[in-house]
Amino acid sequence: MKIRRRFPSDPLADLIPLPTHPPPFSPGFRLTQDRFDNMEINKFGFLWPEEERLVAWILHVHEMAFSWEEVEIGRFRNDYFDPVVFPIIEHTPWQEKNIPIPPALIDTVIQTIREKIKAGAYEPAQSAYRSSWFVVLKKNEFFGSANNGALD
Repeated sequence: MKIRRRFPSDPLADLIPLPTHPPPFSPGFRLTQDRFDNMEINKFGFLWPEEERLVAWILHVHEMAFSWEEVEIGRFRNDYFDPVVFPIIEHTPWQEKNIPIPPALIDTVIQTIREKIKAGAYEPAQSAYRSSWFVVLKKNEFFGSANNGALD
């Protein structure tokens, strides 16, 4: 399997020139003041004030390239990358029973799965398979799924 990469247009052609005297930071749609402050851009005082303002300006101009929540995560455009199609060999599908979800967690698990579907992390299946997975309560009270020993 090989993924073809294409460049339908020059991604550098539309870059905005860097300002010689960047303005102070101003919050945007995604890059709020809190998020910017939490980045601690000049935590160790290495940058000059002008450089710090330039970093803030670059982050503000390109704020849609960053995500702080799962629903903000983007996807590669199909005109740059083909969708991945996994080749299969004809065979009889298998099924395994999942470990039951505790009744007290069902609503939270359903909400988490819906959020992941909305964010595009989970896609509708078009196969006859059922995979074995189970829910794990993490320290921050987020419920992740464990599959093959790896936490999502």
